[in-house]
Amino acid sequence: MNKKHKKRLKRAAKKKQEKATSQQSELKLKKQLGLFEQLPQECSLCGVTFPKTREAHMSWQVVVHNTRETVRLFCPQCQNQAKKVVENNNEI
Repeated sequence: MNKKHKKRLKRAAKKKQEKATSQQSELKLKKQLGLFEQLPQECSLCGVTFPKTREAHMSWQVVVHNTRETVRLFCPQCQNQAKKVVENNNEI
């Protein structure tokens, strides 16, 4: 094999790898967008309705569990409670 042939094969393999990676990232993005539709309209702990304001979008927290395909929404007051629960479960 000459240098040109090796280079051509190497470029083809690289292009094939990039295409596969691109397809994987597209599938991941589609799955995440599908989970976005499952976003609750209220806090998962206390049930306070999510106000659709800029301030709320900056202060409320969204937690996504990809393995269970669940989406949870926490208001600023409940975020600390949720963190404590998770920390206590990890200590046990």
